[in-house]
Amino acid sequence: MDDGPPAERVVFDLPGLYAALDAERRARALSWQQLARELGVAGSTILRTARAGAMEADGVLAMVRWLGETPEAFVRPTRVASAAGVPPGRCDAAAVHRLLDERRRGRGLTWRQVAAELGDGVAPGMLTRLAGGGRMSIQLLVAAAAWLGCPIDRLTRGAP
Repeated sequence: MDDGPPAERVVFDLPGLYAALDAERRARALSWQQLARELGVAGSTILRTARAGAMEADGVLAMVRWLGETPEAFVRPTRVASAAGVPPGRCDAAAVHRLLDERRRGRGLTWRQVAAELGDGVAPGMLTRLAGGGRMSIQLLVAAAAWLGCPIDRLTRGAP
């Protein structure tokens, strides 16, 4: 990992993910309901992708992996990463917290300063709650990976 925050902030392209899902769904002649079953997500989750609403990271990761892509393929600006050997995974919030905390301490930052560097909509409490595991948004996962200077898949674990 590098020592400074990224020069520019990154976002996850949810409309781009939706378009890619739709194209692959059509190519495979699947209905939206069939696609949701294959992905293991609710149809409403796919609909939120189209609307670029707040998204839970695990559902987004399932969609990305179904497409055979890396999460970075939908990060703008795009970060190049090889799709070879992409493991199935879920967001590992506790590991994200641990890595953020290590870097935070190494740079002598407060959680408030880390939140400010991660971008709009990130509060210190969101970051400290990650220590307990649980779920996090795809937007926070992308911002954390960019701030840490690591691939998004480094912040996931094998699916249960």
